[in-house]
Amino acid sequence: MNILLVVSESEGDGKTAIALTLAHHVANLGKKVTVLKPFGSKKERNNDSDPAIFADLVGSNSLEWPIELPKSGLIDEQGRPYKAVNEVKSEISKIAKTHDLVILELSSNIPQEEQVKIAELLKAKVLAIIKHTHGLKTQKIKKNLVSFGQNLSGVLINARTKYTSHEVQESFIPEIEDLNIKVFGTIPEDRKLLSATVDQVVKHLNGEYVLKVEERSSELIENFLVGGWTMDEGSLYFATKESKAVITRGDRPDLQMSALNTKTSCLIMTKGINPIEYVEYEAQEEGVSIIVVDTDTLNTMESLDSLIDIVKFDHVLKLERLHELMKSEVDSKSLLDAIGIAS
Repeated sequence: MNILLVVSESEGDGKTAIALTLAHHVANLGKKVTVLKPFGSKKERNNDSDPAIFADLVGSNSLEWPIELPKSGLIDEQGRPYKAVNEVKSEISKIAKTHDLVILELSSNIPQEEQVKIAELLKAKVLAIIKHTHGLKTQKIKKNLVSFGQNLSGVLINARTKYTSHEVQESFIPEIEDLNIKVFGTIPEDRKLLSATVDQVVKHLNGEYVLKVEERSSELIENFLVGGWTMDEGSLYFATKESKAVITRGDRPDLQMSALNTKTSCLIMTKGINPIEYVEYEAQEEGVSIIVVDTDTLNTMESLDSLIDIVKFDHVLKLERLHELMKSEVDSKSLLDAIGIAS
């Protein structure tokens, strides 16, 4: 059996994204691979969209997972697995017989000692994802990494900002490598990976479509520009960014028309004011959706600050982008060798 556990300290560290992208890369090598999320809390079991994302992006048939975490945990006081673990082990063993690689994303809600025991029971290799932030406390991270022992294949550092590049290279990575743990690479923070679709933006802002261009509703918004907050001519300002939404008051057709003269994904009109008929006509001609929100421009921008909290790794363009980053920033050969995949 060739089983890989993808683990991290916290939810949101990038396990799903990296597990799916690694599966995509392995599949491109002609190997048969699947991604599963075997355990989750009751809340995760009821609300987790990851299994559907797995199925959509890499074709993994995991819609019945995760299995709900028992209140008693996964391992008893004597270190013996409860029934749920044995059930998962049995199912994964069957799957592994017909696959070159089975990738399991472990919930960060599972206690560390239980994660270690699961790795031992499944005879699985472990890939740890560390989301780097400035001033990251490394003592607990290093202790947890060491606890996996020989099962740990290595570490991937995710979401490194450009401001922490020196800190990561000169301080953090040497600390990990001093433990004889392989660091396969660091993946930088990327705007596309943090973006949301037009539909997701509308839902987040409690907005309504005045004009919906159906084929562009799943388009990713990487930039938000506010009309009227610059002294530059509108069209010059709006032309500085692509993959964008333009936010402006509903009673500013001059700014709306300037935006429509550039590559714009959607117009967001504030204060609940609908566009004039001519703007709507031009937007229809250009294939640009128009969204109206009740909030003013400033409050709309403030609402967008929390958009990142609902963003998921759920789009094929995100998969393609992370694949590009992993090919350029990660020692893929060493990673594949460590998890038993010939490249």
